[in-house]
Parts: sequence; structure tokens; C-alpha cells
Amino acid sequence: MENQPDLYRKQIEQLKDYALFFIDVNGVIKTWNAGVKHLLGYTEAEWINQHTSIIFTPADKAVALCDAEMRTARERGAASDIRWHKKKDGTELFANGVISAVYDSSHNLQGFTKIISDETARKQLENSLLTANTALEHFAYAASHDLQEPLRTIGSYAQLLLRQQGNQLTPASTEYLAFITGAVARMNTLIQDLLIYARSGVGNETAITASLDEEVESALSQLAGAIQEAGASVTHDPLPTVTGERSQITRLFLNLVGNAIKYRSADRPSQIHISATPNDDKWVTIAVADNGIGFAPQYAEKIFSPFTRLHGQEYSGSGVGLTICRRIVEQWGGQMWAESRPAEGSTFYFTIPRSNE
Repeated sequence: MENQPDLYRKQIEQLKDYALFFIDVNGVIKTWNAGVKHLLGYTEAEWINQHTSIIFTPADKAVALCDAEMRTARERGAASDIRWHKKKDGTELFANGVISAVYDSSHNLQGFTKIISDETARKQLENSLLTANTALEHFAYAASHDLQEPLRTIGSYAQLLLRQQGNQLTPASTEYLAFITGAVARMNTLIQDLLIYARSGVGNETAITASLDEEVESALSQLAGAIQEAGASVTHDPLPTVTGERSQITRLFLNLVGNAIKYRSADRPSQIHISATPNDDKWVTIAVADNGIGFAPQYAEKIFSPFTRLHGQEYSGSGVGLTICRRIVEQWGGQMWAESRPAEGSTFYFTIPRSNE
């Protein structure tokens, strides 16, 4: 029976789903495994003693990219990237690569190990989703324009009738016209919310390092009138620095705090508090808690469905706001959920990537 080191070496050599190889300090490839053939198309004879830049693209920057990658691995111990690589037949492979520096017992650099996995299918899916989201956004713009034009006409004529014929109308006719203008206003709000929902799935903005304290204050300044009118108290703990799209983060707090104000209890002052709990070195959970009217626990998932409303027409809105919030959070890989009890208030949670700075 073969000893354990030999078995381990054969497992690595025969592994097909990952290309693994060793590079010397000059970037020259010294070992090969079956994954190199499976993913990149090179046989061992074609691969060994070639410079690793043969798989990098674009060709005019390949050597510089390799040198930069090895330099980072020397400085930090390891480096990772996800980029297009060139296969032997000239086609491209979108791959996730990790390179690690290898040292001997005296801490002298011997070279680098690198592992590559195929992410082409995921990249193609991302591109398809991006194309679909862009098409959805364009459709939403066109549809909102086409739908709003007849709505404006209906609303304008209804208001014109009320102004010019109001004295001659019966109370019932006046009430019917009021129903029409109210329905037009609600439909217009729904169209606008649908447009926001479509745009929330399109990454038009670059993710940056953002202070949640600043984003919360930005949202609260926009809600200042509603907060004052409701007599609400909105407080927050010191909040961390995170990574995300600034406008999307602000929109989250606008929706969540705005909802807390809207669904406040009539028998006590509205109190809203925002807090943060670190999950690990990559994620943090944000909580937006209120003492409003709340809702039954069985609706904690249903409220995130589009056009879902648990309360009557006395509360304005289209039922799309929380759907937009969850969509924003899921775009950066986070999660969003809610906990609530009737007459006791609600807490909305979402996770957001922490800044790596």
C-alpha cells in the first residue's frame, strides 16, 4: 500500500475541477495536475517550464499582471483575483485564482502555489441577469411614461369637472370624482414605486466605503418633516463603516424609518432606534426597532412580497417598499428579516458587508 504522502500527491495530480501548479520565483511553471488539462487545455509537456503569463489576458499586460500578483503574495503571504484567463485554444475562462508564497524552513522564498477554479458559468449568469435587469429598467421607464400620460389626463379632467361644474354636481357625483382623483394618485405612486423597484436591481453605482452614521443622518434629514409632524424620536448607536452603494444604503433607511413613522401607535409617542451588531470580520447586522402597531409573527415573511399590505387604506403606500429594501440587501449578498408582535412594535434586521479598511 502506498504511503500517505504519495496518495496525497496523486490526489492533487488527478484532481480535475481545479488547476493546481507550482511557480518558481521567476514565474516559471514547475508542476502540473489534471485540472490544467481539463480547465485550460494544456498537457504537462506543453505546460511545464512556461511562464505563467501564458494564461493571463490581455496579452500586453500579462507579464505585469503576473509580477504584481507574485509581489502581493510575497508581501501578504497570499493573493486572490477573479478575472478572465486564456485557454490553449484561444478561448477565455473566467476563473477565481489564489496564489500563496512558499518558504523553506529558513524562510527563504521557494516559489508560489496557485489554484484556479472555473467561474465562467457564474459570470455568464451574472451577465445575463445584468442584461435582464437593464432591460427591465428600460421597460419600467417606458411603461411608467406611457401609463402616467393617460393617468394625468384622467386626473386633470376630473379636477376640471370639480372646479367648473362643482356647484351643479350632486353630492354622489362629487364623491365619485374624488374617488377617481384618489385612485389616480395611488396609481401614480404605484408606478413610481415599480420604477424604483426595477432600478434597485441594476448596479449603476460603484460600491464604496461609507459611514453608516452619515447615511442615517442623511436619511433623517430627508425625513425631518415627517419626524416632526409625527412627534417621533429617532436615535441610533455609533454605527460602523461599511461597503455598499451610498444611494441604496440611504434608501434603506428612508424606507425603514419612514415605515416606522407611518405605522406608529396612536396611544404612545413614536420611538425608533437603530443599532448595529458585528457578526464577524466581514458582516454586521443592522436593526431598526420601533414601538409602533406591529404585525402578527406569521406575516414576517409575507410583508416582503411585492404589493403586500397588512393594513387598510388609511395607511398610504403601494406595498413595494420592503420588497425594494430586501432586493437592495440581497444584491450585496446580505439577508433581511423582521420580528414583530401586534401593538408591541417591530424590528427590521439586515446584514451589510463591513468595510475592509
